[in-house]
Amino acid sequence: MANTLNTSSEPAEHTYDPLLLKLAEYASSVAAPTGATLHTAGLCLADSVGCAIASLRDPECTQRLGPWVPGSAVADGVPVWATGHVLDPVKAAHDLSVMIRWLDFSDTTFVGGHPSDNLGALLAAGDYLSRWRVRSGGPALIMADIYAAMIGAYEIQGLLAADNRFDHPSIGLDHVIGVKLASTAMAARLLGADANTIAAALSSAFLDGHSLNACRHTPNAGSRKGWAGADAASRGVWLALSAVRGEMGYPKALSAPTWGFEAVYLEGKRVELTRPLGSLILDNVIFKLHPCQRNTTTAVESALRLHEWLSGRLSNIKRVTIHTHDEAMRRANKTGPLPNRAARDHSIQYVVAVALLHGRLMPDDYSDTVANDDRIDWLRERTVVIENQGYTRDHHDMAVKSCANAVQIELEDGTISVLEETLFPAGDPSRRDVAVPALKAKFHTLTSYFWQEPHRSQLLARLLDVSTMAKMPVPTFMDMLRLDVTHQHQTQVEGHEGRRL
Repeated sequence: MANTLNTSSEPAEHTYDPLLLKLAEYASSVAAPTGATLHTAGLCLADSVGCAIASLRDPECTQRLGPWVPGSAVADGVPVWATGHVLDPVKAAHDLSVMIRWLDFSDTTFVGGHPSDNLGALLAAGDYLSRWRVRSGGPALIMADIYAAMIGAYEIQGLLAADNRFDHPSIGLDHVIGVKLASTAMAARLLGADANTIAAALSSAFLDGHSLNACRHTPNAGSRKGWAGADAASRGVWLALSAVRGEMGYPKALSAPTWGFEAVYLEGKRVELTRPLGSLILDNVIFKLHPCQRNTTTAVESALRLHEWLSGRLSNIKRVTIHTHDEAMRRANKTGPLPNRAARDHSIQYVVAVALLHGRLMPDDYSDTVANDDRIDWLRERTVVIENQGYTRDHHDMAVKSCANAVQIELEDGTISVLEETLFPAGDPSRRDVAVPALKAKFHTLTSYFWQEPHRSQLLARLLDVSTMAKMPVPTFMDMLRLDVTHQHQTQVEGHEGRRL
């Protein structure tokens, strides 16, 4: 198929908006990564596998998995890791992305969002096409194709977010609009679409209705934020499949007066893309080593360093002061009741309280059991959150991209702790020497419920051997994580799945 758009003979009204052309050209031509970029892609995939497997311990996650219609089956469909489900590619994309995102522990970026939300779409599209090709006597896609699609998806989602901030209060859309656009483009590419077809798919994605950001904020904070990215990823696969089957494109989806995306959502302002499309977002991905909202991670690290100092002094606390930046003030400065885990993991006061009390922050710390500890709300009431203008400046300065927080404790007798400041989280690209061993430990912690040794270490080694992995057929990779590989804990998985809606 041709990889370039030929629009020279088209009337102006039939020529795609320039941004659609730019995204489609990029999506059709992005190359498989090498060197450090390939290594980082391998880390992202391994981390996503760990997050996905750990999510299966939560019945609220597993009840969202499985076929649209209970009892239906798809012959030679896409396997959903460690569940026994074999699904159509749209639902498989949904389920894989739900699992990866559910614990709020997956990778993020300096502009927020979770680019690994796209992985369900990429793997489902790649596996589906590969199995169809093999049945027809052709070759399967290989994991190098998935790594290339990861670069593209991370880049499209991240750079559109950086320039447009669709989730800013002035617009109000959920950031997963970026997931929908990125998954649509790169799933279409994996399905064999040329640039013209990718542009058509993207035009439909922009014309879609888009999720609101309300599910991430009081009074509507709820479990939707755990599956919103998966919904967007699966929609991307549906739109990509439609395009490769011949669904028409909508050339002025962005710019049409009155009814176009820009007129409806941006009051006529253009969707911007000011940076060249390359591999910036994947190269600078931020790994989460604590399951909390991105802007609060450094506050958790600072609080953890104060945990030992606080030992035996808890009842004497007068004030806990958190110094932060404007985005954390807007997104995570939460007072009042926190009725569920979705509200708790986006509260900077809550995550700092847990870190100070327990010297840890793990997914189970958002459960009702932990949250019902009266000491957490007692600490929250004594916590003051203050914006530091220097932190705000450096957070928005793309030459710095800090995510700074500092925590200090004052006791009733006037004793004041050291001001514990953390400028960049441990998962930041500037701290890869810290992040890589921590990511390996995180993988073992998250997957130990399902995989015993030596299988667990062997699997992680395979995932991180990216040069070998890049040559692996996509169905081989997906089959590697099927339920039969986790036979040691099959009964536990089935027990959770029995509580499906």
